[in-house]
Amino acid sequence: MYSVNYAPSLPRVLISLLLCAALVVLCYFEVDPALAFWVDRENFRRFAAFEYFTQLVNLIVWLTALYYLFFACTYARNPAARRPLLSIANSVTIAVFLKDALKFVFGRYWPATWVNHNPSLLHDHAYGFHPFHAGSAYQSFPSGHTTVAVAAMTALWVCFPRWRWLAVLVGSLVVIGLLAEDYHFAGDCIAGAWLGATVALYVTADSRVRRA
Repeated sequence: MYSVNYAPSLPRVLISLLLCAALVVLCYFEVDPALAFWVDRENFRRFAAFEYFTQLVNLIVWLTALYYLFFACTYARNPAARRPLLSIANSVTIAVFLKDALKFVFGRYWPATWVNHNPSLLHDHAYGFHPFHAGSAYQSFPSGHTTVAVAAMTALWVCFPRWRWLAVLVGSLVVIGLLAEDYHFAGDCIAGAWLGATVALYVTADSRVRRA
């Protein structure tokens, strides 16, 4: 076992945030509408696999809850062994809290209409951000599914290097599923990925991980 500090420095966080913001702006003007309409025309929703990809996030959330319920109480008996799993669970929990707060801050319309006839790009040509608007119609940004998946998979990447292939696979499948189902814009996923990865890197900063 050895200690690795993965916490990014403040300058790196700010640089990555600026890069994320630039990509989100680019997607907003050049990618998001075109991609959403293209996915709708091609009707990728007919492929059930894409929906299953998005459900991987539900599995992550349930596993996190089960960890807290059944395993966290034994942490004191073997803290070194429990720390990596606790880091993954905490990454998911903190990411969920932050993404919910940011959804209210940004207030973006969804690509498609899903809940209570919410206005959307595909159904009403409603497109844009409405900061500090509450309600289900304004919760597209950042992507919560991407945030949770990337937070969990980044923590997995750090704590269990041998499973990095799984981290990349799960994170990629979730994003592909979200875009193919028109659940989110590409910019939503980029922002969610940045948020999830940043949270996980800080949470796992002092984790003790096994050498690959």
